[in-house]
Amino acid sequence: MKLDELIELMREQNILYLLSVLSIAMVIDFVSGVLAAKMHQEILSKKGINGIIRKVASMILLVFFLPVALIIPGKTGIVLLSVLYIGYLLMEIQSILENYQKMGISITLFQTFLEHLYELLKKKE
Repeated sequence: MKLDELIELMREQNILYLLSVLSIAMVIDFVSGVLAAKMHQEILSKKGINGIIRKVASMILLVFFLPVALIIPGKTGIVLLSVLYIGYLLMEIQSILENYQKMGISITLFQTFLEHLYELLKKKE
């Protein structure tokens, strides 16, 4: 496959959009974590730096798998990459909800939605 065909395949499968949503979720998670820590006077530069390093390392790893997914024959690599991104996005959403809970925001509606989403994903497997 040519490079432009591979890029078109990624576009068709919305991988880049999924990666963008994941990036936004990471930023929201970090900001909500900082706000939750500030509300409880638990802001530590060491925790903040570790959080930033983990987010950057995760993003490097997730971007690394873009060309790797294209090497795998057929659309199998794209499907595997989509599953990885969706799984990581669900973990980020869970972390955001935990941060909101620490801030005293009710998350019962979101937890119900997330539980239904997990069940839906299990049925598709």
